[in-house]
Amino acid sequence: MKPNTFRCLVILSFVFSIIAGLVDSFYPSLLPEPLSQAYENLPLPSALESPVWLVIFGSWLLLGLAGMVGLIFFKNWARFLSLYTTILSFFLLPLLGPGLASGWAAAFYNASFIMWGAVLAVAYYSPLADRFNAK
Repeated sequence: MKPNTFRCLVILSFVFSIIAGLVDSFYPSLLPEPLSQAYENLPLPSALESPVWLVIFGSWLLLGLAGMVGLIFFKNWARFLSLYTTILSFFLLPLLGPGLASGWAAAFYNASFIMWGAVLAVAYYSPLADRFNAK
């Protein structure tokens, strides 16, 4: 894989996750009204009510973004940071409670997750991995 292709993969992974988060806001008709109303009536997850958890979630998001930017510039620390913020996702995301997404939003989320997995695999297990060790 060429360096610019890798950079595009990192950026596309981020862009697809943003699109996934916004598609249902711009096109609310993609979700049935009763389902949307039921979701809106759910109580806020307790993790979002605590300032401590908000700081933890905010830090996790900022570290994830820093890892992405570092990957684009082939920084050695970015591989470690990106991998561990991804692992941390498995523990933090369930604290946010249930989510609701249309088929289109889910498709964009899944594409983003697949691309992110490819980014991590290429960063560690391809000839491009050597660029992260270069000074």
